[in-house]
Amino acid sequence: MPLHCIGERRSPSEIDNEEETCPSIWQKSPDSILLDIFSSLQAHHLLQAAQTCKDWHRVCQDESLWKGLMQRRWAVKTVCLPPGKESWQAEYKRLQYHSPVHLSETLTDHQDEVLHVSFSHRGDMFSTTSKDATIKVWSVGYPTTIKYSKDFRKLLSWDFTQFSCFNQSDSMLLVSSVKTRDFIDRRGFVAILSILQDFHILRVVAMDPSQLFGAWLDDKTFLGGCLEISIDRFATTVQIESFEVRPSQLAELLSEGCSDMCVEEGGGSSLFTFCSETASLIKFLTVANVPVNPVDPDDLSDSDMEAEGDRSVDMEDVEPGCSYSGASSSSVNCTKHQTPTTQNMIFVTGEFAVALHQVGFKNLSPPISNDNTSPRRDSDVSSNSDLDELGFEPSQEESHMVVNFSNNDIQLRRIRKSDKPDHLIDLYGHVTGLCLSSDHRYLFLNCRPWIGTVDRTDPWATPDLSPSIEVRVIDLCTLKDTKLRYLGHKGFSPSTMCCFVFLDVSDDYVGSGSEDARGYIWDRHYTTLLSTFQHDEGVVNAIAFCPSNQEYLVTVSDDNTIKIWRSKHLMRHLQVKGND
Repeated sequence: MPLHCIGERRSPSEIDNEEETCPSIWQKSPDSILLDIFSSLQAHHLLQAAQTCKDWHRVCQDESLWKGLMQRRWAVKTVCLPPGKESWQAEYKRLQYHSPVHLSETLTDHQDEVLHVSFSHRGDMFSTTSKDATIKVWSVGYPTTIKYSKDFRKLLSWDFTQFSCFNQSDSMLLVSSVKTRDFIDRRGFVAILSILQDFHILRVVAMDPSQLFGAWLDDKTFLGGCLEISIDRFATTVQIESFEVRPSQLAELLSEGCSDMCVEEGGGSSLFTFCSETASLIKFLTVANVPVNPVDPDDLSDSDMEAEGDRSVDMEDVEPGCSYSGASSSSVNCTKHQTPTTQNMIFVTGEFAVALHQVGFKNLSPPISNDNTSPRRDSDVSSNSDLDELGFEPSQEESHMVVNFSNNDIQLRRIRKSDKPDHLIDLYGHVTGLCLSSDHRYLFLNCRPWIGTVDRTDPWATPDLSPSIEVRVIDLCTLKDTKLRYLGHKGFSPSTMCCFVFLDVSDDYVGSGSEDARGYIWDRHYTTLLSTFQHDEGVVNAIAFCPSNQEYLVTVSDDNTIKIWRSKHLMRHLQVKGND
């Protein structure tokens, strides 16, 4: 009500006829005063004020108001909009209505701790592994349903499944598992399952150390490893091997019922040999196809941005599993803007026996040949000239006694020349997880920094770790730390038994598990914490965004549950009442 109506005790309708000759104080107020008043309003009050009149609507669209709301609501400190973003008002709407922070489903089909979650590249399925030794594949939708399930405890007497990932065409699933015979005898295995052939097992190979996890080299070839311990040289050797997946009689044997005799030991093509005298190992294999001469978002024109797709597209009719132009997966709309890449193997290692504080890189380009001509291996070499050709160090002691960790066999092996990483990045902290951005440009890592004094000369030292985890970002084109940090999640396990805490990244968000029974989600551009995902107890082991719709997210935890989180926008579309 205009102020002069109050003094004269007249109704607003009486004043309307006199507006032209007697404007109200609000109509005469300059924009600066209105902006100062509106800057104290919350977003929903500001939207109500915008419906009052045209002048107020115009003032309420001012970017300074929405930037201020972003700063107050999420502690956003960025001065400028990120590249490709439309406005501060659109950014507020994205964080408020399109962030996957609302609980929509809780799945309780696993009988023990759930350790990992991984989406198919199309985003229509996700897989989960667990200490109940099963692998489950779920169909994305509402409600979420089980598509496939396999119990490796019944099939192969494995203790638990720890990791899984789909190949690029989503036709096969790699499952990494562990079998423990006694306290120190811990064996790793990889099974390849066919998604197209009713989840039949195509191949099973031994893989040590077990925390290599395994990785796809290409659509039909995966990476594993073989661990050997030298008896007379007191050194550990990890062979990185590639395995081609092909239908064989093994699939039929395993589908009928299998035993340890069905598991292959070796049989892969040797790629690299890493040797250490401090018992430090190679862990967490990842293959990155790093873009060559990538286009920086700051250099994109408006037309280029439109070609890349409008990320603020109305997704009312887009459930996870259906691709759209703004999808975060590089497999969606992959025919556009293809750029040359170099293939690199990424792994975690360190100078200490237990502390994984370095990220190593080994170039795999040109791509490994998958034809019938296998790379020549050291076991095929018989002459000294061949040894020299392959790079073996000249020595009177050309052989040594080794113990194969997979089967405890003692064998006489030729001494292999150790390969060196092409590049090492020291993080001065324990790496507990890593993932790639969808374009493979950036490597995101969970790291628990060292605290106190660390004796780098003692390979058996166990550095104390901070209870605070940091997400760090490495630019794979420059191999430099971007200095971005995502903070807040926790790690409490000791360095000798440090938990893997898996993380994931989408176009606009970064998510991670944590050891405080919560998952965490940050805005990727502003590095600000948006929300946490509460579980009952234990560690939230992993988090994953749907590649085709970043408004859909999954967390898995030690409380045996899988939780599905959606944005407010998707919840309204599904007419689901969220349990925040």
